[in-house]
Amino acid sequence: MDKKTCLHCGTSIVGRSDKRFCSDQCRATFNNNTRTKDEFLIKNVNKVLRKNWRILKTLNPKGMSILRKEVLTEMGYNFTYFTSVYNTNEGNQYAFCYDRGILLLEDSKVRIVEYQAYMKK
Repeated sequence: MDKKTCLHCGTSIVGRSDKRFCSDQCRATFNNNTRTKDEFLIKNVNKVLRKNWRILKTLNPKGMSILRKEVLTEMGYNFTYFTSVYNTNEGNQYAFCYDRGILLLEDSKVRIVEYQAYMKK
C-alpha cells in the first residue's frame, strides 16, 4: 500500500484513506494559497459593504434620518462602495447598500433611508 503525503507540506498522512492533508493548518494554508486575487478582492469588497450596511443600520433605526457626513466618515463608512443606485423623479440619486441608502445633501449632510417598495424599477 502506498503511503499518502500531505498536499501542502509533503509529510506522511496517518488516518483515513481519503485524507489529503496532515492537519487543519496545512489544509487551510493550501486552500488559501490556491485562491485567486479576484476572490480576495470580492471578499474585501463584501467586507466593506457589510461594514457600510451596519453603519447605516445603526444610524437609521426609524426609516429616515439626516446627519452630518462626517459622522459616517468617523465611523469608517466608505462612500466608494454601494450595491445599487436609485434616481428619484426630482433628480436626486441615492446610493444604496443593500436595503439602506444615502443621499448627499447640502451643508455636508446626508439623508439615510430604508428601501421602500415604490423604489422598484
